[in-house]
This record gives sequence, structure tokens and C-alpha cells, in this order.
Amino acid sequence: MPCVDLPHRPPFPRPIPPCAKPPKGPEAVQPGTPLDGMPLGWPAEPDDLFVDDDGQPVRLDKAFSWEYPLSVHGMMHNVITNAWRGDPYPIDTLMIFMANMAWNSSMNTSEVRQMLTDKDEKGEYKIPFLVVCDAYQSEMVAFADLVLPDTTYLERHDVMSMLDRPISEFDGPVDSVRIPILPPKGECKPFQDVLIELGTRLQLPIFINEDGSRRYKDYPDFVVNFEAAPGIGFLAGWRGKDGKKSIRGEPNQRQWQMYEQNNNVFHHELPKSYQYMRNWNKGYLHWALHHGLIRYAEPIQIHIYSEVLQKFRLAAQGKWDGKQPPDHLRGRVETYFDPLPFYYDPLEWQLVDTHVYPLKAITQRPMAMYHSWDSQNAWLRQIHTYNHLFVNPQVGISNGFKDGDWVWVESHHKRVRCQCRFSEAVVHLT
Repeated sequence: MPCVDLPHRPPFPRPIPPCAKPPKGPEAVQPGTPLDGMPLGWPAEPDDLFVDDDGQPVRLDKAFSWEYPLSVHGMMHNVITNAWRGDPYPIDTLMIFMANMAWNSSMNTSEVRQMLTDKDEKGEYKIPFLVVCDAYQSEMVAFADLVLPDTTYLERHDVMSMLDRPISEFDGPVDSVRIPILPPKGECKPFQDVLIELGTRLQLPIFINEDGSRRYKDYPDFVVNFEAAPGIGFLAGWRGKDGKKSIRGEPNQRQWQMYEQNNNVFHHELPKSYQYMRNWNKGYLHWALHHGLIRYAEPIQIHIYSEVLQKFRLAAQGKWDGKQPPDHLRGRVETYFDPLPFYYDPLEWQLVDTHVYPLKAITQRPMAMYHSWDSQNAWLRQIHTYNHLFVNPQVGISNGFKDGDWVWVESHHKRVRCQCRFSEAVVHLT
């Protein structure tokens, strides 16, 4: 059947599964040493899971364990609850960076805020010490024992890097920077600079020279001079000592200035022959390999039958020689790690009486409140005074309320009051 290929935005497409892997066990976490693996990754088989010899989670949020094997972005909404439970282990310090977990990242606001102040039988806080880094007076800040005041994007250097999720166009790689237009206020510090300082004081190898001296002055210096591989850095534009190289080249000490002179954006247009069918375009794949976007110049195929899922299912069936799931999770892994696609209700729905709670809520915040730390910012609320609940008009007709009315939205957890707006774009039961 004829079709039109819509090109991916570099550095995509990635191999399936992507190459980055999380650590493989507790031995990867040692005092005074870097983590032996990526904080986030894509397990390709059971032996890639971050579990101990008994199959129990190593991470506090239980990401990359048998409970959440493929949680490639982690499970941050579990962090406070697990810390409060001491599951899988108790902690003495919890540090939260610009994530308003006490409000909408947890999806259980009332109980999570109680957890933050709950005490054990000895009268000690179950979460003894809470450090919050934020630019705003959020709910999370109110619970902090120590507040690290961060900067806004107007006061710090930032990069939208090819090493992460750049702003690329379909015709080629694009990355960009933010350059501060105001000095930080009061005691505020860019958190990137704080991380550079911590890494240096901890004497982590990337941040020090062979003689133990400091390698990077600050975050802008780190962006210019750090190399993930020879010639591969945070920024793709104006590389090389004279700034005439692109994508790959030696560090350029004037790189920030050159971005500033070019509207803070770098755009590399690929040859027309590289712009389509990139998942098996030989020219593009070899170009991407040379420039560090991928590790192997091999065709990237969409997996209708997933060998990754099948390997986990084999482990649950006892047919895998490596890591095995705990007995209480074998049935779940065997059922849901089907190598072929099939539909099933989310696990939480199976625990809820859908006759009492027939509607499904989908979270999509307004652009100004896209990240959770902004949604209850008092200053932003003065400017952006609404956050509507969009429902299908049929839901309003069936339940006796009109467009613009204030309604109670109830779940098996709690209830919250919202102003509703009717929209035909919303599915009837959503």
C-alpha cells in the first residue's frame, strides 16, 4: 500500500530497544563513586533489571524492578509514599527538585501531604529530613526542612541538547540555549551550578582533574568542555577551536557567544537523501553513527512481535536462566508481557467499581502549567486564574450541570472541585 514517510526528528529514530541501560544491582551503588549505569534506561531483558539477588527493588521508587520493569522515566510519583512506608527501605533524607509531589504529581494529594508530616511510634518523622529545590513557593516548599532557592529560566544558562530531547526539525538536528538576561535574586543559585559544585566536592571523576583539582568552573564551562565521547558534547553548533565544525568537534571556548549571536539556535540541515526513511537509510545511519547519535549503523525495525516482552514472559514461566520474578508477580508478568499487542483495562480500573465511577480522567495541564511545579504557584495563579475540567456535553446533560458550572469530581481516593467546560473533542466517558 503506498504511503508517505514522515521523517523523525534527530536524534530519532533510536534503536529498538534503545541502548541505555539502568544499573543491574545494588553493587552498582557505592559511596564516593559514580553510579554504574544510567539513572534511566531501557531494560531489554530480565537481567537488565535493577534488583538484588532476591529480585527485590534497589531504587526507592521501585523503577526497573519486577513491579515496574519498563518504567523508562522512573516512578517519581511513588517516591513519597514509599519513603513514608520504608518500602523497600527507610531513608534519612529525601531531596526533591522542582517537582510539586505534594500536589498533583502524586495523584493523591491529601494523603501524601499527611505522609510528609507523619510520625512513627517514637515521635520521629517517618521522612526525617526533606530538602526541596524550587524557584517558587509551592506546596512542597512548605514541607521542607531545607529550601534551596533555584532560579527561573531568565536567570540561568540552559541547553536543549542533542544528548537529551532537542528541538530538532524534520530536515535536521536543531538545538538551542537559554542565556540569562537577569542576575539571580537574593540567595538563588542555578541548580546546574549546585550540581557541578556537589560533584566537585564529592571528587567524582568527571568533575576533577588527575591531580584532584577542580575541572569545571561552573555550568556554562561544563557545557562547553564536557565530552560524552571525543568531539561529542552538549551542544552541536559551532564546535571546533574556531567554531567552524558542526555536530562533532573539539570544544570551542566561544560557543556560548556564537549561539547568542545566532538567536540562541543552531540548525544543521541534512542532505535531502538523508531526510527520509531514516530507520533504514544507510547514508543517514552511517552519518548518525559518526556523529554519536546512535551506536550501531543497523536498520531500526518496528517490533510488532516484541522479543523484549517475550523474554520477561519466559522468565515468569521459569524458562529463563537469569533473573526470576518473585512468585507473587509471576502471574502478572506472564499475563501482561505478551509479545503481541492486546487490549486490557489498566490494573487500577480492575480494582475500582466502574458502575460507581464510570468516567475516566486524563491529565493534560495548560501550557503555562505543563510541569507540576507550576500548577499551584501563587504568582502564576494571579495571571492564569483558571484550570478547566473539559468534559463531553453529554456528561453534563446526564448529570444535570451546564457549561461553566462548578462541579465535584470524585474518585475512590478523594474529591476535588473544578470548573467544567464542555467540549465535543472529549470522548463521552472521559
